Order: sequence, then structure tokens, then C-alpha cells
Amino acid sequence: MLPVIHLFGISVPTYPVMGGIACAVFWLMFAKALRRDIRRRIRFILPPAVIISALIGARLLHAAVNPNRYGANYPIWKLSYERMYLMGGIIIGMAVLYLLCHELDLPFLRISDDLTFSAGMAMVIRKAGCFLNGCCGGKPGGRFGMVFPARSAIYDIMNTPYEARRVLPVQLFECIAYLIGVIVLLVIVRKYKLPEGCRFLIYAFYVSMVRLILHPLRETTYPDIWNLVYPVLYIIILAFSAGLVIRLFYRHKKV
Repeated sequence: MLPVIHLFGISVPTYPVMGGIACAVFWLMFAKALRRDIRRRIRFILPPAVIISALIGARLLHAAVNPNRYGANYPIWKLSYERMYLMGGIIIGMAVLYLLCHELDLPFLRISDDLTFSAGMAMVIRKAGCFLNGCCGGKPGGRFGMVFPARSAIYDIMNTPYEARRVLPVQLFECIAYLIGVIVLLVIVRKYKLPEGCRFLIYAFYVSMVRLILHPLRETTYPDIWNLVYPVLYIIILAFSAGLVIRLFYRHKKV
């Protein structure tokens, strides 16, 4: 893990740097993919609009899950790249993209396909940043676990045995899983002609499945009700995306 990067005598925190790289990669890849479908300057507006709305959504979900962590000392609108939950960003980001496509008379399914690989790579980079930051681990993993440096002070105070300090690197698992998903989907797209929207829906299905599988391995600090809400949310996305993919394939076959 590498929570701080040292370059030319300058020390910078890894997490916001990786977050910035993720946003830049998403912006460039999405804007390039949009060139096939949008010839107007609007293609330069969609990527930043999705990024900003996703960051807001990620913070709003974190605040909804952890309301006690916000107040006068840390207002919800504080501009800092921390206290964010991925699913909030995905949901709000896609909702804003849908509204923009509706208002600008753009094909949402095709645009969401254009977004898929850029979003996938952004999530890979973001999760790599989470892992390098060394703060968000999973449950105790024994010999399969890793020691997260950000927790060292707490472990020392509590005199935690070394073996108990080894936790599952869930963020690393996610990073690798998302990257595998991008690669496999890229192979599928090059080999088969998918109906519009299926590229995004297949990856959404895959991401939800990964998060559902990894959820029991996470060490959670939020209220117990969210341990039920999150799996239910993943199952809803799985069912919705699978049903819509089947419908799109059926409609494509009839044409």
C-alpha cells in the first residue's frame, strides 16, 4: 500500500490523486466514445456533467448512511475527495445522464454504451486508489489477509494481535474484478454485435454481482439496516438489468 506519493521532494496523498486520474480517464474516454454518435459540442458537456453529479451522489449516499458524521465541523457540501460511496455516484450519475439525453433528444441506450468502458476503467482506478490508501479493508482474513497501515494506531492502542490485524483486501478484489469485467466485455463486444444498451446493462449486472458477492466480506461501520438495503439494491439492479437485456435481445431478434 502507498497512502502517500513522494515525487521530487513533494508528498501528496494517493487517494485524491487516483481519484483525479479516474475522473480524467473517464472524461477523455467518454468524450472520445461520444464522437461516434454526437458531432456537436455537447459531447464535451456530458462527461463533466456525469462526473460532477456522480461525486455529489456519492457524497449524498455517504451522508444518508452516516448522518452523524456531518454537521458544523464537516458540512455535507465540503469540497473534499473523501466520504463517498460508489453506488450513490453510479445511481445519480446515470439519472443525470438520462435526464440530459431526454432534454437534448439524444439516444440514451447508445450513450450509456459509450459510457461503459470509461466508467469501468474509472472504477478500476478509483478502487486501486482505495487499496493504496490502505483504509478500507474487509473482515479478518488470517493468512489470506493484509495489514492496513491506516489502522495501525488503533491496533496499537487496542493491543490487537498481529494475526487479527490481517484483513481481507476487498478493495483490491473489486479492482481486479472490475478490470476483468472490462476485458471480458471488450472481447464480447468485438466478437458479437449487441443491441443498443446491452453493453452497459451487462456491465451493470456484472458490477452488481461482484458487489453482492463481496458484501459479506466487508467490515462495515454503518447501521445494520444498510446491511440489508445494499444487498436488496444489488438484487434489484441484477433483476432489472437482466430483464432489460433479455427484452432488448428479443426485440433485436424480431427486427
